[in-house]
Amino acid sequence: MQTFKCDYCAQLLFFENNLCIRCGHLLGFSIEEGDVLSLKPSNDSSDRYVDVSDPDGAQYRLCQNSIKLNACNWLIPANEPDEYCMSCRLTDILPPIQDETRRIQWVKVETAKRRLLYTLIDLGLPVPSRAENPELGLAFRFEESTPEKQVYTGHASGIITLNMAEANASFRENAREKLGEVYRTVLGHLRHECGHYYWELLVLPSEKWLPIAREVFGDETVSYKDAIERHYANGAPENWTDSYISAYATMHPWEDWAETWAHYLHMLDTLDTAASYDLVVKSPSTKGKNRRFKTTMRHHQNFDKLFEMWYSLTFVINGLSRSMGMPDSYPFVISKTVKEKLRLVHNIVSDLSKN
Repeated sequence: MQTFKCDYCAQLLFFENNLCIRCGHLLGFSIEEGDVLSLKPSNDSSDRYVDVSDPDGAQYRLCQNSIKLNACNWLIPANEPDEYCMSCRLTDILPPIQDETRRIQWVKVETAKRRLLYTLIDLGLPVPSRAENPELGLAFRFEESTPEKQVYTGHASGIITLNMAEANASFRENAREKLGEVYRTVLGHLRHECGHYYWELLVLPSEKWLPIAREVFGDETVSYKDAIERHYANGAPENWTDSYISAYATMHPWEDWAETWAHYLHMLDTLDTAASYDLVVKSPSTKGKNRRFKTTMRHHQNFDKLFEMWYSLTFVINGLSRSMGMPDSYPFVISKTVKEKLRLVHNIVSDLSKN
């Protein structure tokens, strides 16, 4: 994730900001520009805005989820008819948001979704809506379980469902401990489920990549139902860290792919953030040399260089986390086998993306 700055006062901004804390300018993210813009009202209309650094340039409108619920900071080009931004239009089912607690939890989920979409679009991966691709377009359903219906987080033919309980930190932490996981976040869930999506959208129909993916991850046509039962009855193999990024990845080739995909996105986004801060680090992997992270980490970089920089960076972020009395930010060990799985994901993305 890149960092941004206010076009008016040069204050550093985060991707989620909708107001500059220094000068007070309204902020909005333009997916077309790939940037957070500092806004002022247009002279043409009270509901249109322009970038303060380009007052004669493109005009934008605010997403209705920003106007009504203070829940979004993405912009809509003024010449488009939509009332909701590209991200909010992909939400197919909203949870109940009649109280402030639920609204805040929903905002957290939508924020994670926007981070995911930013990464996917920046990588040049297709993000078709259901309107554009009724059979395999992307849609998100954020639902609460009820006595009548249990909601499970998962993916089915482009529809990603998230149980809204995952937005509750207490629930998520209890689930993490109960399942023996070292990492469990809303963004991690969404990255994992979109891995299933891109398997179906890009890998499955690819004559070039499907045989290679099956060779590396295994045959995904084996019974998923049997795999679930076996996994929860017996757990992961004792030596699972030799070949898998997580215990959950051992359950079935689909889950191995999705877990590896999610970690690839973890790696790229974190490297991108380090590069945007012009970070320089020294770690055992750099043999005593300073390493400055390069910008545009995502666009067809050499995988071995990416991985070496990631390896260096994990020491830094874990060390910083421990200095704050927090658990490791990246509590995983990447074996040689897992590294090759990540390499395959990288090669597939580089080959099948639009960039």
